Amino acid sequence: MKNRVRKTALRVMACAAAAMLALTGCASSTDGSSAANTSGSSTQSNTAAENGSSADNTAGNKIQISFWHSMSGANQEVLDSIVADFNASQDQYEVVAENQGSYDESTGKFFSMANGDGSADIIQIGEQNLQSMVDSGMVQSVSALIEKYDFDDSDLLEQAVNFYTVDGTLYVMPFNCSSPVVYYNAQLFKDAGYEEFPTTFEGITEAAEKIAESGSSVMPVGMYAYGYALDQMVTNMGGYIINNENGRSDRATEVTYQEQITTIYNWIKDLQDKGLLLNYGSDGTNTLSGFTQQQIGMYIASSAGARNVIDTCDFEVGIAMLPVPEGTEAQGVYAGGGALCVAAGIDEATEAGVMEFFQYVTSPEVQATWAAGTGYYPICNGAYETESMLATYEEYPQLKVSADQLLNSKVNSITAGPLLSQLPQLRTDLVAALESVFNGGDVDAAVEEAVRSTNAAIESANQGVA
Repeated sequence: MKNRVRKTALRVMACAAAAMLALTGCASSTDGSSAANTSGSSTQSNTAAENGSSADNTAGNKIQISFWHSMSGANQEVLDSIVADFNASQDQYEVVAENQGSYDESTGKFFSMANGDGSADIIQIGEQNLQSMVDSGMVQSVSALIEKYDFDDSDLLEQAVNFYTVDGTLYVMPFNCSSPVVYYNAQLFKDAGYEEFPTTFEGITEAAEKIAESGSSVMPVGMYAYGYALDQMVTNMGGYIINNENGRSDRATEVTYQEQITTIYNWIKDLQDKGLLLNYGSDGTNTLSGFTQQQIGMYIASSAGARNVIDTCDFEVGIAMLPVPEGTEAQGVYAGGGALCVAAGIDEATEAGVMEFFQYVTSPEVQATWAAGTGYYPICNGAYETESMLATYEEYPQLKVSADQLLNSKVNSITAGPLLSQLPQLRTDLVAALESVFNGGDVDAAVEEAVRSTNAAIESANQGVA
């Protein structure tokens, strides 16, 4: 497989860049860079070090390691602190962390630079970028590096390894795990008679009706079209998002989420038709604002911002796991969020520094610090037993609820999550479909159009790596 991928790297990079350009303006895919410059990329692995992307870059006597990431705001502040602590902890390596925009913007730039001068040694990707990175041939197998440097990976979270493993090979180092969760105004639901948040669609609808009947000025439910949350809800309901066991047994050729997503959209439509839901289109920022200002009582968003949400609100914020329809056993979620890729072709001195950095950032104490300051889940088991993490969970029990959603997830091909280069497109199509439903469109017609659009994109992408 690796040889076939390397032979088609030129076409893959061009297809990936073109796909990201097509998604410009989307919340998770706002790549504005030009299509990949693939001239000479067939020798990228051999020339990266010669072009000066690695060990010849030094800070004093330290070897510089370029680290591209997509963290911003409070999360970037925590990451910058971790990087600074690593740099101060030893005298061989200097990690230079740079924000390169969204995950899709960053990977688009990485593809266009083809591991050339000024490119990253480490690049943080979103889970939606995994297949494209594997196809490109521009990153190394982390499994091979683990073996080469005798890296102890025994403490890595099983759920995270499950997602980022392709054909038995771990291609990236898990780093910042997250999943969508329900944020809710705890007092509002307590006043309606709910000490614990409902776990089913029907239970949420019933609670929303009680809140509305109480005369509260708060709209019970807020919702925005969020593709990542939608495909994770499909997973939690036990559905494959794409065929061939989520692209794990063979390359995916079509979507398979229709039954679950139709149920989800009908539930949302029912809430809106009953006057229990305020839709925010695809605007997550305004949804958060509506929640903090107590205009809405609950919404679904990534756990990555949990600490910020809790600290921002002047009322008690509750966090609950994703709901399912009555009679459906929750399967859990896949380990979304982000991970760290190692560029192919970097010299051994830089490579050794990268693995030293990985050892540091995946250590229990650092992962506990990272989780406490952000809302991401620790990706190593030991972090959950540290004094700092236990203290954080005592102060912020909501963070433990969101972590438990992942820790309690079943480990199987469903919760391995979707492996698909066109995952950003799939999510964009789900967003467009839900916005159509928000605007009064027919659920079945909206789902049908999403399926058609995504399947056409998958077919086109697969031709590029055939």
